[in-house]
Amino acid sequence: MLLWELGQIEIGVGTLVGTNKGIDGPVAQSIHSLKQWIKQTQPHILGDETPWVLKGVKQWLWIFANSDFP
Repeated sequence: MLLWELGQIEIGVGTLVGTNKGIDGPVAQSIHSLKQWIKQTQPHILGDETPWVLKGVKQWLWIFANSDFP
């Protein structure tokens, strides 16, 4: 959807599945470590993903916060 919104680029589902499988192994340990860090040091973290349209293109804002963040 993002690529279509940015430049009407079509990508097949099979390509996306293959890409996800290809990166799953190399990033698995980093993702596991990040999850453990969040569970141990940031028990009350909140996340939000907010969309809006800017000049006809959907944009996204992601924010993660808790009471310890400045």
